Amino acid sequence: MKIYDFDIRKGIYSFEFNDLNTENHSHPVTEIIIAIEGTFTLSINNQKSENLVFAIIDSNIKHQVFSQSCVVKILMVESNNQELREFFKKLGIKLPHGYFLKEEFLQKESLFQDIKLFAQKNNLKDPTDERIKKCLVIIENEEIEYATLISSLTSKVYLSESRLSHLFKEQLGVSLKKYLVWSKLRKAIQLYLSENKNLTETSLQNGFFDQAHFSNSFKNVLGVSPSKAYNSRIVQF
Repeated sequence: MKIYDFDIRKGIYSFEFNDLNTENHSHPVTEIIIAIEGTFTLSINNQKSENLVFAIIDSNIKHQVFSQSCVVKILMVESNNQELREFFKKLGIKLPHGYFLKEEFLQKESLFQDIKLFAQKNNLKDPTDERIKKCLVIIENEEIEYATLISSLTSKVYLSESRLSHLFKEQLGVSLKKYLVWSKLRKAIQLYLSENKNLTETSLQNGFFDQAHFSNSFKNVLGVSPSKAYNSRIVQF
């Protein structure tokens, strides 16, 4: 695997894989996949689409990717407001069922780069509700365990537990608990990439109970085991 971007601040992550085969998973990011060589298969809601060269998968949509004898580039973008959807709409791209698929697409690489550039130039991470925005800042910058997360957030944004949980899921499409796991995963991966530490060290530093807890969370969110994804540090910025 090659890692081209891992920017937590902007919420932009891009990779290149040879023969990527994932388990069923979902994540709170919009995912763009292009085939550099060969084609890939995508399974969503138990329906397989084969011979694909381009795909956009909306956040929190469960899916599997199969890319035998294929090189794929993946771009993941955290998009917690409507700006990315509006950008897609201007390009004539609709995601009525949560995805956009193409078997032939000459503009795949240019569109991939256009989406990445748009994400870099715009603030896509901030949700529209200022209280939820404040919650994300707290989760991002403070070491909070789930047991105390709700009470800590409710006291700072002046919402009841039920209202906060409902509003958070309405804004981000995912529960507070799942978002906290995503936040911890990002931090652990970034630490792994930036410092000379192994995955066990970085996972423990970011609130995972043990390596098994980290591996299960990683697989549920990203579809592959951490050992399969990060068997080498090849970072190309």
